[in-house]
Amino acid sequence: MMPTPAPDDFVTTALASLAATLPTARLWAAVAPQEPAGQGTGADRIATQFALLQAAEGFIAPDTASATRLRRLGWRGPLALLPGVADARGLEACSRLGLWHGIGQAAQIDWLAAHKSQQPQPVLLLAGAHGMAAQHLRSRYARLAALPQVEDVTLWAQASDGAAATALMAALQPVAQDWIGLRSIAVPVHLQAALPWPSLHRLAQQAEQHGWDVEFMCCM
Repeated sequence: MMPTPAPDDFVTTALASLAATLPTARLWAAVAPQEPAGQGTGADRIATQFALLQAAEGFIAPDTASATRLRRLGWRGPLALLPGVADARGLEACSRLGLWHGIGQAAQIDWLAAHKSQQPQPVLLLAGAHGMAAQHLRSRYARLAALPQVEDVTLWAQASDGAAATALMAALQPVAQDWIGLRSIAVPVHLQAALPWPSLHRLAQQAEQHGWDVEFMCCM
């Protein structure tokens, strides 16, 4: 009888299986934030997640403190801040750390337009439950694309699972069918549970048929 994999082995094996089985999908490691000082075990949660997930193609950080820790640990690849900056000052960290960052509110575009930076930033225009309403996506995209502070804009439609992602792609089809930029459908994948292979395969097939890139946000 084969031994049950330890949790750490399960995570790394699941990540490798995703990469091998669905090679057209991009794998992001979505990290949980560091525990506040004086709470929990005091363990370096970011370092633990980084050690197990660094085979991913990119990392997603929930806040600038987590993004800073990932850079200090040596991550030099794509690093996204989702759902984006909480105030205009957060854009300084995006410039310093070389972050992609989410845009889900009109105020975030205003802050970016006023931001002084020598290096244009890639941004993710958020659609879905925590993003822009479908009727505003084109105008928000046009405004972002015209800013000198922006390197490129990706439409980032985020859903809770494969079924919700399929429904979201259908809802956005009137807007996205002749979209001139990049567009991605993103779903979380929990690596410490049995992977829902049929759902993930269906999503990858449907996304390819409709011209969407697939982003798996892998978490522990």
